[in-house]
Amino acid sequence: MSTGMEAVAYSASNARVRGLYSRLLSSKQWRALVDVPNLEAAVTFLRDTSYSPALEGLTDTPLRITTIEGRLKALVADNTNKCLSLAKSGARRMVLVWLRHFELDNLKVVFRGIAQGYNAEQIESMLIPLSEATTLPWSSLAHELSVPALVDRLQGTHYINPLRNALPGYERDDSLFSIEVALDIRYYRDVWAVMQRLGTLEHKDAKIMMGDILDALNIEWAFRYREYYGLSPEEIVNYTLWHTDRTDANLIREIALGATPREIVDRVFGQNAVDLSGAPTEVSQMLPELELALKRHTRKTAKSLLGGYPFRLGTILAYLVLLDQEVTDLITVIEGKEMGWEPDEIHHYLIRREE
Repeated sequence: MSTGMEAVAYSASNARVRGLYSRLLSSKQWRALVDVPNLEAAVTFLRDTSYSPALEGLTDTPLRITTIEGRLKALVADNTNKCLSLAKSGARRMVLVWLRHFELDNLKVVFRGIAQGYNAEQIESMLIPLSEATTLPWSSLAHELSVPALVDRLQGTHYINPLRNALPGYERDDSLFSIEVALDIRYYRDVWAVMQRLGTLEHKDAKIMMGDILDALNIEWAFRYREYYGLSPEEIVNYTLWHTDRTDANLIREIALGATPREIVDRVFGQNAVDLSGAPTEVSQMLPELELALKRHTRKTAKSLLGGYPFRLGTILAYLVLLDQEVTDLITVIEGKEMGWEPDEIHHYLIRREE
């Protein structure tokens, strides 16, 4: 339990975070949203929810999926900034590094845009506004003319060493795979490093929430590299995190050498803690279900943490994870409506499917 002084320090911020949490969509709203007939109806529905600010002034005809998704992500970044302003000391460092996963997304957008020959205006239009969360010169980055030049432009940032190491892979394969892996690993190692510098109680909360995310990502990556990319065990170990709370190089090597998802998730998270019932038995076909199941497990962790002792960092982290997952699900609904999916098919791919 927090000390009296810690409780005082967190009481105001937790009250405001719980106020933000109350603005997430209810189960009733979700059922109604999934049942609307088309994309236009979905956007109309969202205009009467807490997501209405993201849709103000949206007059595109026809509606553009990328514009809607970008606006929703911008709203998440804005709410995360609000939480950053509420956090103190170690908690602030943890929220700031979480906020920077939008910086990670933006960097990938810039690399992809330049690799595909987009102009600077097109690239900048796809970036998420980040306010104080980043000091990167986005306009200058977007104006670079090649991937090697973009890597050079990132000189002086903490991304430069992994990007330089990944650049030969890009030049050899003409693929951004090695670049994007390098960015992912750099970012999530930053998350791990910040966790280790937290005080005892804050570290406990971060270990529960962020540790769960890092464990799941390391497992997802290892299976994806094995099944989709056919990488060697050595490459798979190199392209994952060195260690997380419950995974390490030895476990990753087991995955690389043929371990099944069921045996791995049972060992890491507990027997049947991750629901893989109904998933295909063929591993390559099972991976989308595995990734969804791990996200649902993370959702349960967040909900449990949110319902715990209120005056702690865990409340803030749990809300941020639930907000991020809600917008991921909103994007699933929007894309499903655009493609004409039936409600049952959309429900199947939602992280919150069980609710």
